[in-house]
Amino acid sequence: MDCQCSKDSRNYYRYYDTPDGCDIPKKAMVTARYGIITGLIMSTYDVMMYSHAVGFGPILKRYMYHTVPLGLMGATFAVVANGVQRAREVDDIWNYFIGGFSCGPIAAAYLGSKHAVLLGGLALGVIGMIKKHSIDNCYDLIPNPPSHMNSVRTWRWDYSLVADPRDDMRHTCGQQDEK
Repeated sequence: MDCQCSKDSRNYYRYYDTPDGCDIPKKAMVTARYGIITGLIMSTYDVMMYSHAVGFGPILKRYMYHTVPLGLMGATFAVVANGVQRAREVDDIWNYFIGGFSCGPIAAAYLGSKHAVLLGGLALGVIGMIKKHSIDNCYDLIPNPPSHMNSVRTWRWDYSLVADPRDDMRHTCGQQDEK
């Protein structure tokens, strides 16, 4: 397995900078970071909109309730999916399924339901398979639209996905057809 890192000008690591099965600790940190960020957003929403916790202790408890399981699920997915890939020495969608399925017990503890061990594991495994399929076949699940914030005049540029059909029409106002 070739684990060569591509040299970029970035000073941070992304999940797909190296092939699957390589740099497992870095990949675990990346996925844990995504889970922690999601948990912090969900925790803030929970504290402000639902639980209305007052005081440092209850607020910290609500933040830990959401942030810790989601961060653990991210790290678990990366470690298991890449570990299975190293053990099997096959790069396919089943590695991501097993990685997602291994997050089922954490999802069950987070949701407080014993059914989530199986059903949550299956759902997360299928989501992992879909993600791996999209990476292998070079399509984006979530498209990345162009940014309008590059310079002062970029708002004037045309970012439309389809050309305006009226631009192709011949303007014949006051003219006769020539044949």
